[in-house]
Amino acid sequence: MNRNRSLVRAWVTLAGVIGAFVVLQPLLIYIGFVRWANELTAQLLAFALGLLGTSSSVEGAVVRSQIFSLEIIFGCTAVLPIVLFVAAVAATPTVSKAKLWALVWGVPSLVLFNLVRLVSLVYIGRLAPQIFDTVHVLIWQPLTILFALALWLMWIERRRAHCS
Repeated sequence: MNRNRSLVRAWVTLAGVIGAFVVLQPLLIYIGFVRWANELTAQLLAFALGLLGTSSSVEGAVVRSQIFSLEIIFGCTAVLPIVLFVAAVAATPTVSKAKLWALVWGVPSLVLFNLVRLVSLVYIGRLAPQIFDTVHVLIWQPLTILFALALWLMWIERRRAHCS
């Protein structure tokens, strides 16, 4: 009975965090969070491209480089996989300190993964524009979700090994 209660609590927490995010999206737009996330992602992308020797400029959420330009929309940011990861961590029955540690390394990992995704899309847009949409939607989007879930599973496994 106690195990069932824990499982129900975990599912309610997971759905609650994701549901709260969905309900709060109009507020996030209103207060400028969405624009901030888009523009920050554009700045990070331009920085990453610069590290790779590709000069670029940013205007708002638009990144222009000598090889390819793109506009960052909210779905291009790391926010959605971060929400999924946070919801999964919050739903996991463990101590708060462990959850905080998961967020400390998980969130930057997701931001970095997203940057790798965006940089690859810039180069794909230049070198193979005919497959850009396919790679963007059918490969990178599912991989991003899977990466967020893999981080969570790695954290759970590490917690299990640590507690044993």
